[in-house]
Amino acid sequence: MVLEKKRNSTARLILVRHAQSHASVKKLIAGSRTCPGLTELGREQAGRLAVRLAAEPLRPQALLTSPVRRARETAGILAGGLGLAPVVAPEARELDFGAADGLSIDEYQRVHGAFDMTVQPDRPFAPGGETWNRFRNRAGRFVGGLVSRHRGGTVLVVCHAGLIVAVMSALLDRVPDVLFTDSTPAATSINEFVHDGTRWHLLRFDDARHLEAPSDETTDRTA
Repeated sequence: MVLEKKRNSTARLILVRHAQSHASVKKLIAGSRTCPGLTELGREQAGRLAVRLAAEPLRPQALLTSPVRRARETAGILAGGLGLAPVVAPEARELDFGAADGLSIDEYQRVHGAFDMTVQPDRPFAPGGETWNRFRNRAGRFVGGLVSRHRGGTVLVVCHAGLIVAVMSALLDRVPDVLFTDSTPAATSINEFVHDGTRWHLLRFDDARHLEAPSDETTDRTA
């Protein structure tokens, strides 16, 4: 009975960054209002990820997605390979960029000025946007809700680099050396967190080996 209780108190969370988007290629800061979706390469990347996830021994029972177009399109491709219907989760969206939504990175730096959000955690990214503290707290609440609803199961969430970093910060008080880069975590990377009933553990971070393998060899044989 004790073992059964512990097993049912665990939760496995796989956060996947969306595939390559037009916004990434064009160096745009694109949120829910301005995202133009995936590139053709991005669709291929998502297809490779779908093959890999379908071959893993512990397949997800639920597929959630950020409402941002590039994430929804990625989730749609994964859904076919996993046999799951994607559910839009508004709390899985990227940082709210406020007035910077739709600007190029160069325009943002010129108009609003780039800064380290963890050093100034209560400064909005741009007027009308989120602060690091608000974003981090949202990420923590989102994951907390998933644990309560999916104990004993695996949940796959298609989201964004920023949200993955915010979840790391909220759950583990750790972040990469540089925040909000376009390469870390990489497009379609797997980032796996497990809650053992007591605390969180990070099992995989920025794992995008399926993008390196030939298209007919995307199965993850080490998972």
